[in-house]
Amino acid sequence: MATTTLMLKLKVRWWLKFYLVGVLLTARLTRAEPDWVRVRYWIGKGTKIEVR
Repeated sequence: MATTTLMLKLKVRWWLKFYLVGVLLTARLTRAEPDWVRVRYWIGKGTKIEVR
């Protein structure tokens, strides 16, 4: 049987961690729920997945 190798490479942009911390702090300070659709959108913009 043939062996298949799948490699995933995930790149996270430098600003994504700061954005997520900002969202968390804002949510905690205001006691409001973040807009998860918008957060998911920016996570998608801040990550890059390469499949080899």
